[in-house]
Amino acid sequence: MLNCPNEEAKGEGKAITSILEAILLALVQGVTEWLPISSSGHLALIQQMLQFKSPVFFDVMLHVGTLVVILIVFREKIAKITKTVCTKGLTTPEGKTLKQVIIGNAPMAVAYILFGREIKDMFSNATAVGIAFLATGFVLFLTLKARNVKDQLTYTDSILVGVAQAFALLPGLSRSGLTIAIALLLGIERRKAAEFSFLLAIPAVIGAAIEESITQGFTGINIFSVFVGMTIAVIVGYASLKILLQIVQKGKLYIFSIYCWLTGALVLLLSF
Repeated sequence: MLNCPNEEAKGEGKAITSILEAILLALVQGVTEWLPISSSGHLALIQQMLQFKSPVFFDVMLHVGTLVVILIVFREKIAKITKTVCTKGLTTPEGKTLKQVIIGNAPMAVAYILFGREIKDMFSNATAVGIAFLATGFVLFLTLKARNVKDQLTYTDSILVGVAQAFALLPGLSRSGLTIAIALLLGIERRKAAEFSFLLAIPAVIGAAIEESITQGFTGINIFSVFVGMTIAVIVGYASLKILLQIVQKGKLYIFSIYCWLTGALVLLLSF
């Protein structure tokens, strides 16, 4: 029987004590954070199978690694938005994008404030994680019929994509998968859909790192393991994100649905 670890058990089990454990978690984070296969679902399952729990500081630094990858890959877009907004204000196209990113993160913030405890409890429910993997696969499969008819998002589009990101708080639901898929299904051009998905992730990642730091504190820190893990997460994450962007551009996001379905089925099988 497979039972995912819950938040109350953060201090239970053995913490990361070896470089190998740090490398394993970093590899999983580096790949699954970007590919549409749910990093939270994979990390919960792997930590349960190996019976160890990563310290909060390690998790926070993985979030920082995630942020670094986004800043590197989308550095030109981010620099353009920052420069334009600072010099010309929010009435520019770049200003509109910034407002859409802020608006798009509102659903996730509201969902976490209202249902944070229930969401954390889901991490201990392997059946729910398995079902979430299946749901991710279904949404990804729907993109097979997506048609690109818009090269810009409306404010309504940004809210709907933000709602998808809010659902991805649940383990097994992929943030990148759901947000890109919903944008594509709304008719957004592929490059723009992927770009907005990851710009949307910046406040979410920062918020997650701050929330974990404040509510959990830093314990069980092995600085060298953290450094190794973060470095690997950045390198692997950069490669994974580049691969995903190419796949999205080719209109083949749906290919990940098979993996999600197989993973979900396996998790459900092992949970009984």
